[in-house]
Amino acid sequence: MPVTLLADDVGLGKTISAGLVASELIARNRVAKILIVAPKLLGPQWKDELEAKFDIPGEVVTGSKLASAEPDEVGAVITTYHSARAHLDKIPDDRFDMLVLDEAHKLRNLYGVDPTPQVAKVFHRTLQQRRFRYVLMLTATPIQNRLWDLYSLVDLLTVARGHENPFGSEGMFARRFIADKRETARILKPDAREDFRKIVYGYMSRVRRGDANLDFPERKIQLHKVAPSSEELALIKAIAKPIQKLNRLAQISILQALTSSPHALMVQLQTMARNGTVPMELAATVQAIVTPMRTSAKLEGLRQLVSMLQQQNPTSWRMVVFTGRRETQTTIQAFLEELGLKVGIINGSSGQRNQDTIARFRGNPPEIRAIVSTEAGSEGVNLQIANVLINFDLPWNPMIVEQRIGRVQRLGSQHKNVVIYNVMLAGTFEEYIVGRLMTKLQMATDAIGDIESLLEASGVGDGEEGTGFDEKIRELVVAASMLPRRPLKKKTRISTPPLELWMATNMSAHKRRRSKRPNPPWNSNHSSARPLSTLAARLQT
Repeated sequence: MPVTLLADDVGLGKTISAGLVASELIARNRVAKILIVAPKLLGPQWKDELEAKFDIPGEVVTGSKLASAEPDEVGAVITTYHSARAHLDKIPDDRFDMLVLDEAHKLRNLYGVDPTPQVAKVFHRTLQQRRFRYVLMLTATPIQNRLWDLYSLVDLLTVARGHENPFGSEGMFARRFIADKRETARILKPDAREDFRKIVYGYMSRVRRGDANLDFPERKIQLHKVAPSSEELALIKAIAKPIQKLNRLAQISILQALTSSPHALMVQLQTMARNGTVPMELAATVQAIVTPMRTSAKLEGLRQLVSMLQQQNPTSWRMVVFTGRRETQTTIQAFLEELGLKVGIINGSSGQRNQDTIARFRGNPPEIRAIVSTEAGSEGVNLQIANVLINFDLPWNPMIVEQRIGRVQRLGSQHKNVVIYNVMLAGTFEEYIVGRLMTKLQMATDAIGDIESLLEASGVGDGEEGTGFDEKIRELVVAASMLPRRPLKKKTRISTPPLELWMATNMSAHKRRRSKRPNPPWNSNHSSARPLSTLAARLQT
């Protein structure tokens, strides 16, 4: 069964590669009708790319219409994971020759979670029935948190090929490869590393950015530190002790909300108080601090950046601001509009408005110069027209950070450099732990590409270093008791040595391992670019 996973680095053009594969198979009369499943925001982008670059007609279809949608003779139907989950079983088995799964990591929770997401079950069943002659899965981040991510994707590929999973059953996989708890699955057994790599390489094709030898804009990472207000220091003080009594997931949720915005923290605690996770008194205390606040330090820092951009490059600047919280997105949008800017937003529920925002952003001259996006805009969207990306808050998963940066640091950018600003509250745990750790990872990302690097960047590795980054950050923050709530003198920055030591240990070990092993098997046949028919040929073997 011709099936493979294309896992090229962010920004290398997996959509274009998929289009080339489809064109080659169409030219060989192997494929006529293609079903493409992608996040909702990417549907129009797929249609435009297929029609403009490959002369393949495409139609975006969602909802119940998917069951009856069919190209005329040659073409593609493009739908969403949500629509496919509900209606894929209603499509006749012989309607489509090829299935393309974009952002395929959305199916990574097939195993290792309870209950299994329905969308993963539907695609597993469909692939097991071998309803498509060709299957191409696309993702730059095949592993995000746990070893189960790769086990799940390999299992989907093997059932599509009609093979047994070479990892074995769930129990066999856990016993052979997982060194920590089965539920956590972040630590790979050292003596199983080579077997693990060999199995994954057999199903995945990956080109690293450094191997592609293509002209990418250079990324410049900067910490933009802002002094917290007295109210923000009061918020840190208010949660410092209560958070010690909560479980790890509650701690992570509260700390991430705190680093996003005061309003995000208030909403998070109100929700948790209603659920009985935190005392009502804590939510009320935070609300009393947040309600009278007119602005925040990060918003003032954003004002500084906008002013600088307007002065330095008044006609051609465009910026994308990322946040993980909808409450923060709304706050940023209102603040920028008060500054006189036309602002567009991208999130998971904006629908057609997302497409309108992107079109207005790409205009020349642009109708809008700023987009404020949640993580919905961090996957697959082409925003290389922008030259500035602002992380208003940082997710604690480095893969998501890399996805964000990949929206602007892409092939086709007209900019020599793209600047990434990580906005931090100075003198707090956000600067000394979150900011420093994630910024170091962003600067080291050119080394990330093969499977071992992906494991390490995801917090999955060998031994104690394999603790996930979100867990490592939580441990450092809680152990430091939230850190002092005023700017620290240099000699008293007690959190820095263990952080620096931890990073140095991980990165030096990573470099040693890289220097001792040959190039991954999938890179041996690639030079500066993948030959047009390479993947098509692989799909037919």
